[in-house]
Amino acid sequence: MLGTVRFGVLGPLRVERDGEPLALGGPRQRDLATLLVLRANRFVSTEWLVDALWDGRPPSGAHVTLRSYVAVLRRALEPERGRRAPAELVRGHTGGYELSVPPDAVDAVRFTTLAAHGARALAEGEWEAAERHYADALALWRGEVAAADLSAVRPDAARLVEARTAAGEGRFTAAVAAGRHLAVLPELRQFVAAHPDRENARAQLMLALYRAGRQTEALAVYDEGRRVLADEHGVEPGEVLRDLHRRVLTHSVPTIAATAPERRPAEVETGLVGREAEIDLLGDLLAAAGRTGGRFVAIVGEAGIGKTSLADAVARRATDAGIPVVWGRCPDLGHAPPFWLWTQVVRALAPRADDPALAGFGDGRTTGADIDPGARFRTYDAVSALVHAAARPRGLVLVLDDLHAADADSLLLLRYLATTVHASRALVIATLRPYEHDPALVATLADLARSPGHRQLRPAGLDADAVAALVRGHTGAPAPADLVLDLLTRTGGNPFFLTELLTSAEGTGVPPPSVRDTVRRRLHALDDRTRDWLDVLSVAGRDLDVDLLEAVTSDRVRLTTPVTHLVTEPAAGVVRFRHPLFAEAAYADLSPGHRADLHARLADAGEGTLTPAELAHHYGQARGREDDHLRWTLEAADDATRRLAYEDALAHLDRAAALLTEPERELAVQLHRTSLLQITVGIGSDAVDSAAARARDLLTRVDPGTDVRPALWTLGELACNRAEFTIAEDLAGRLAADDGVIGAAGHYLLGVVGYFTGRLAEAEDHLTAAIDRLDPHDLVGRVGRTPTLATHDFRALVRSLRGDADAARADLAAAHALAERADDPYGRANAALFAAWTALQEHDVTAAHAAARRCREIGARQHMPHFVTTADFVAEWAAARGGDDSRLTALRAAREGVHRLGLRSTRTITLAAMADAHLVTGDRATAAALADEGLALADEVGERVVAAELHRVRGLANDDSTDLDTGVRLAEAQGANLVRARFPR
Repeated sequence: MLGTVRFGVLGPLRVERDGEPLALGGPRQRDLATLLVLRANRFVSTEWLVDALWDGRPPSGAHVTLRSYVAVLRRALEPERGRRAPAELVRGHTGGYELSVPPDAVDAVRFTTLAAHGARALAEGEWEAAERHYADALALWRGEVAAADLSAVRPDAARLVEARTAAGEGRFTAAVAAGRHLAVLPELRQFVAAHPDRENARAQLMLALYRAGRQTEALAVYDEGRRVLADEHGVEPGEVLRDLHRRVLTHSVPTIAATAPERRPAEVETGLVGREAEIDLLGDLLAAAGRTGGRFVAIVGEAGIGKTSLADAVARRATDAGIPVVWGRCPDLGHAPPFWLWTQVVRALAPRADDPALAGFGDGRTTGADIDPGARFRTYDAVSALVHAAARPRGLVLVLDDLHAADADSLLLLRYLATTVHASRALVIATLRPYEHDPALVATLADLARSPGHRQLRPAGLDADAVAALVRGHTGAPAPADLVLDLLTRTGGNPFFLTELLTSAEGTGVPPPSVRDTVRRRLHALDDRTRDWLDVLSVAGRDLDVDLLEAVTSDRVRLTTPVTHLVTEPAAGVVRFRHPLFAEAAYADLSPGHRADLHARLADAGEGTLTPAELAHHYGQARGREDDHLRWTLEAADDATRRLAYEDALAHLDRAAALLTEPERELAVQLHRTSLLQITVGIGSDAVDSAAARARDLLTRVDPGTDVRPALWTLGELACNRAEFTIAEDLAGRLAADDGVIGAAGHYLLGVVGYFTGRLAEAEDHLTAAIDRLDPHDLVGRVGRTPTLATHDFRALVRSLRGDADAARADLAAAHALAERADDPYGRANAALFAAWTALQEHDVTAAHAAARRCREIGARQHMPHFVTTADFVAEWAAARGGDDSRLTALRAAREGVHRLGLRSTRTITLAAMADAHLVTGDRATAAALADEGLALADEVGERVVAAELHRVRGLANDDSTDLDTGVRLAEAQGANLVRARFPR
């Protein structure tokens, strides 16, 4: 009977006996059969099956229902079995079931085996055999993987679909290598169209076209691939594809495929088998980093391929040479604390750092809640300086392990470091799994690839000789050829998989079906108490204190001999799984219900130990703990903000906004999001627009007694920066009715709106009212981003435009004095910035040069990029208006820098300045075009402050008296005496 039953899951579920389909019952019975088939010859617990069948929400009595489904399935599969005879196919075990069938009875297993044969033949240059194996494997597919809509099946389905794609690519590679390019060309075109990111397939299509005499089409395929990679991922094609492109261009493509290269295995001093070339390369990079400047190498490969082992090998070589080594590890499971990767690095390099810019990497909860736009850059620069200082004496090896699991903020800091590492003596090694599906990693690796001294290493699976050497090292005897072939087929030469199979309880002669099964069997062989704390460790997803583990399990943690294969103790009282795959296998083996319970237990016991982000994650994975999840999600957002991990904070805020139902609490979240989004994606972004619009909507829903003044200020200031003056005026009017600082904020915003819209007398009245409401003693300790310091700055602009230069200078001096009294770097930079704007407004080239220089120096020193970019614009304008027409191109680029992050206000002002500079240098056509653009923008958004100036420039550029007359009337109506005096009499 066993030999006649076949199961198909590579398409709709199909079960046949003697070639005839079997009726298995309704959808649930068929889903049950699919779950068992996908885990054929493996124990599957009842708890897991119940959760999988009902997607984590089983009804009452689900266990009884499951037993009835199993009974129906058994009758369908073995109709002739007696009532008391034991089942041969669906066997019962304590706590679960197992579908016991020969491996070749399942099409997914046959597919995997055939694909592995194809991969081995391809590696050995046996093209025809490889194509045949791959074709046979692909012929087993009939459609989508069965029951792929079940959450529990999705990982298996994804794995099989990826294997199917790889097999298709392998088949085409073999066919092209064998000279059958014409036969497969139509299918290969369709494959590349369906999988445009797969560079090897694109290379095969280029080869096929070139060998068919169609060089132009081959080059077009490369150009298309380059566009796809640039548009979708922001990267260039890999070296293999670029090399083929060069060969196609120069007609140097081999007419027949080269045979697979012979490689000699070697067991180097590191103890690694078959990795001599990789170790030599890493050693060369280590030496080069110390001699000629820092290097960065990314080791990319599948789990278990030996990435961390290679990093460890070069780290040990460095240690032997007296070069310090620092590791930062990213947990694959769970939710790491913000900046976790760099927290480990900073604490290792500077355990008692007193630099305020590094405060966010310390232990414990953070304090302070101000959002400073320049703080992130200061922190990035401080970490970079720390790495440089540590590497200066003897060099440094910095290993960033499992980078694919890093949080978004850690990746941003790495991208910053990429611009400076070449000037150090550090070798930075990042290990990560294939990352092409992750846009954040693609962008990070693209930035790193642009840095000098970058290399990427992609270790392949071990070949047959290396596998034989590995077997000999484990057994002490030569490896039989059939065993080597079997191991290669099962593992693809993956060193970790090979080691696990060689050390499994079954011995080397009969390797188990998979490494996950090997780990599962190791786990099931342990006693319940040990298994309990290992399960908690897998749920934690990272290193964990033994004290916390014992608090969760109410039992002692013992590192017995069987356990030490799975777990290591990196520091006293701390444990972790030896390899991420151990943790993944242990976590995957948990039923959803038990998993949720462990998350809750860990969070409850860890409230005084785990970070807010971890507590939010664990309560989010628990059941019935929604209030705790929300509480810690909000706390995690605040903690991440204080640590300057703004990307992490935004992720928490997004989750919190989706959970909240109270308008008052969501309003606070949306205001927080708005502030962070202005820094991370820019003031003019759609994300800021959406968050601000939601916040304004929530203002209409809150209870009447709610204090909405902070919201009115935040949204009003944002509306001014986005040139949404009607919105800003409405919000500011509600603030102006208050007293003290709050009332001053309202009048300040009304003054700002008045300036930008050209109502200068009204603007000065409001700004004066704001100043009159302020007590100088209230200013100490306030930062310059509040209206308390910027009010004098803006009144200086208004008074200057009205023609009162002395009063404007007095306001600028007052703003500078207030910044000094408050000891506020932002206020100092702001005073210099407005001095520069005022000089630009007055066409005072000398004063503009001096103020721009001060503004840039403060902005660069304090890492406040907005001040640097604006100062650059004013400096370029002063140079161009001073007669250096070679600076006009740089002036345009500097303007783009000012508005790159979406600042919408001042756009007409910068256009007017550019138009005036072109007019002065004699380029009337460009001056008129820029003035046209500025006037159109003024009409569109209502920013009318320089409309008269734009009419003046356009009138002079075009010799148009009508434009000049219009400008005069507008300047007079606005009271812009400074501009009125520039018109010809």
